[in-house]
Amino acid sequence: MTTDFSQIESSIVDVKKRDGRITAFNKEKITSAIYKALVANGQPDHKIAEDLTSGVSDKLIQQGFSASNPPSVEDVQDMVESTLIEKGLSEIAKAYILYRHERRKVREDKMKVLNTKNLDTVSKSFDLNCLRVLASRYLLRNNKNEITESPSQMFERVAILVGIGDILYDSELFVKEGGSPQDAEEAKKYLVKLDDFDYKFKIGQYYLNKYHFRGLINHYVYLAKRGQMKKSFKEVLTLLAAKRFEQYADRISEYFTLMTEQDFLPNSPTMMNAGARLGQLSACFVLGMPDDMGDIMKSTSDAALIFKSGGGVGINYSDLRHEGDIVASTSGVASGPVSFMNIINTVTEVVKQGGKRRGANMGILEAWHPDIEKFITNKTQAGILENFNVSVGVWEDFWSALVDSADGKYTLRSPRDRTPVKEINAHQLIDLIALSAWKSAEPGLIFFDNINKYNVFAKARGEPLRATNPCGEQSLYPYESCNLGSINLANFVKRKADGQFEFDWQRYEETIRKTTKFLDNVIDMNHYPVPEID
Repeated sequence: MTTDFSQIESSIVDVKKRDGRITAFNKEKITSAIYKALVANGQPDHKIAEDLTSGVSDKLIQQGFSASNPPSVEDVQDMVESTLIEKGLSEIAKAYILYRHERRKVREDKMKVLNTKNLDTVSKSFDLNCLRVLASRYLLRNNKNEITESPSQMFERVAILVGIGDILYDSELFVKEGGSPQDAEEAKKYLVKLDDFDYKFKIGQYYLNKYHFRGLINHYVYLAKRGQMKKSFKEVLTLLAAKRFEQYADRISEYFTLMTEQDFLPNSPTMMNAGARLGQLSACFVLGMPDDMGDIMKSTSDAALIFKSGGGVGINYSDLRHEGDIVASTSGVASGPVSFMNIINTVTEVVKQGGKRRGANMGILEAWHPDIEKFITNKTQAGILENFNVSVGVWEDFWSALVDSADGKYTLRSPRDRTPVKEINAHQLIDLIALSAWKSAEPGLIFFDNINKYNVFAKARGEPLRATNPCGEQSLYPYESCNLGSINLANFVKRKADGQFEFDWQRYEETIRKTTKFLDNVIDMNHYPVPEID
């Protein structure tokens, strides 16, 4: 006769983890492990797994384990093995032993990847490949290239900085309009003594490192210059020390949970740099490329700084004069936009994103540019512009020539003065685009006519949008950035009692609200690599 489970759980309430921690005893984990062994042996029966779990619990109690004497994880697993063997389920026991061995191997591999002797809950919840990526790109390292933080500490580092963005909007500090002027320069003085404030302040259980503190200063300076701070920075620190903002620890925990439960992850630079030296949180930028050597080199330098900080760049090269055009200052001829793309490509290769991965670019040339045919076919050759996505920018005039014109004539114009250079056939150009895309998956098409039809900033900016970020999903003006994040939709699919699946729309809505606020705070807390972007 098996023991009633309510009695079992009242007797065994805890289990001792491998790192010495005491956590709640969870019979479902035993059932899950046994069920996986049954599945491996071709017997997927949940009822059998539950009955065997009851037997395991009985034997643990018989062995003297109780609320005051919790079993270890190894004790529980040993008992599962012996129970399966006693029940005559030798094949299931064999499958369980193999399962246990595989789990041990995974644990050992995870510890090796993370350079640690113990795994916390967060590290256990991420699979081995995820941890390899985190270790290679995102976890902080010392001067010896040794990992100095766990995934849990990384997510906490990020959550704290993002959470700081909420504090300065507290009603005790912030006023939207009519605030008294505060001394922003006084706050800036703290920037030269950041080391003095490393882990000096905390919000709830979360300590602010010096880079979190820098983020607090910079955000305060921004709001103070706009006349939106009620108190001096010194008064803010006094309130922080007095634990006036403890309620924001819940917000930090919320952001932490979003990431560690893998409901949401921000873009790579946020995980690399939040609460760290660089402090640059955006993934995507757009730069201009004017037809001037000084400006070209400035954009190249800015691109290098963006790559260094972990970002990628989109550039429209259409303002550069075409190959063979006259350069009055030298009495020579221009080399064309593709040659300058090669410069950016080389810079991208040399300057890794945040020193951790190769950078990314979007190179755009508009269909009217005289070098458009060379641009379209350039990447059909192996090894050319390997750090670029390339796209042809098209406007309404191209579609008119393609669809409405009887002869399909389309005029290519000089970027310098928009005078006609030559005529081509729009049908042949679209065929060339399609053929090149078939050969090399490049170029794409950017529909600037449609983008600007819905561009609400056109009037304020006085010009159309002419570029996108490296992946092409976000159109931006020069020296603008965007912050990205991903919601893991699979996490919102739940199984109902009848075995059917449904999407949890309510939790999805809640997550969208939280992540929108998260990304909004990223804007406030960002430390941009180029002043023009700030």
